[in-house]
Amino acid sequence: MIKKPRKKKSKTLRGLVDDLAVALQKHVRLKAADSNGYVSCVTCEAQGKRTVKHWKEMQGGHFIERGKAHKVLEENIHPQCPYCNQHGMKRASVVLAYRSFMVDSYGEDFVKAMERSANDVVKRSRPDIEDQIKEIKRRNSELEAQL
Repeated sequence: MIKKPRKKKSKTLRGLVDDLAVALQKHVRLKAADSNGYVSCVTCEAQGKRTVKHWKEMQGGHFIERGKAHKVLEENIHPQCPYCNQHGMKRASVVLAYRSFMVDSYGEDFVKAMERSANDVVKRSRPDIEDQIKEIKRRNSELEAQL
């Protein structure tokens, strides 16, 4: 009996969006890194502290939580230390520090627009998501080559 080769199962749209989010999180950390690969935590810095780690030790923290529509918006993701990203975002002081950073970086109107549209449904096509993943990965490769 001849077995047919299995056809590779394509990822779900959700899986592709997750891949895009991971690539974008890496991108914002690489983009923020200095020539030695070190980056500051945006929420620690907004609170007057200084947490600096190698970009691989930092996380891509979301201003609007990851499950919302802005998950794949570059302006929504910034380098955060693991503590701020995993535990600190449950504390009002850290959330307010992130918001302060966002307002300083993008302006109050942009931040308010993000907050208002946090629950809006955004539909993306498979080819669009796949193209975004390829582009972000290409940009990541360029940034890694510079370090």
